[in-house]
Amino acid sequence: MRAGPALLSVLLGCALAAEPRLQRDMPNVCPVLELALVGHQEPCVQSFSRMVKMWKQGCTKRRWCVSYERRSGYYTVYKQVYRMEQQTVYRCCPGWAQQDNEPGCLHLLCTAGTCFNGGKCSEEGSQVCQCPAGFQGPRCQYGECIGNCLKGIWWLDKMQ
Repeated sequence: MRAGPALLSVLLGCALAAEPRLQRDMPNVCPVLELALVGHQEPCVQSFSRMVKMWKQGCTKRRWCVSYERRSGYYTVYKQVYRMEQQTVYRCCPGWAQQDNEPGCLHLLCTAGTCFNGGKCSEEGSQVCQCPAGFQGPRCQYGECIGNCLKGIWWLDKMQ
């Protein structure tokens, strides 16, 4: 028998249902494949034999006599087996965090690699990154085309 979340919370003495669970349709939530040890019940057929008392006709002087025959029987038991299986779990996408009981990951984290084009993590305001001149966007990912824009590849001038 596999315990559901409600039964498991009663068995463990804690309230699992109160924990915020991330789901696929929530903002900034990404699927992650994890290996987990999963238990399964597998049937295992066992055999047994027993001696059965049988009445036979036509024995010696009596009309009926008793004899014993060996009979086989079968029964099913279930054994618990464990296998490593890949399961999809949902976690905050890189750079995002969940706080309290929010429905999803609504807080952008600013860590190394969050800001592009020389942007620095912002300590204030709604902007995640403070962008250098010529760049904009929450992560400084958009540039302004200044000077020699060649077929939309303006960043070549900036890189040289």
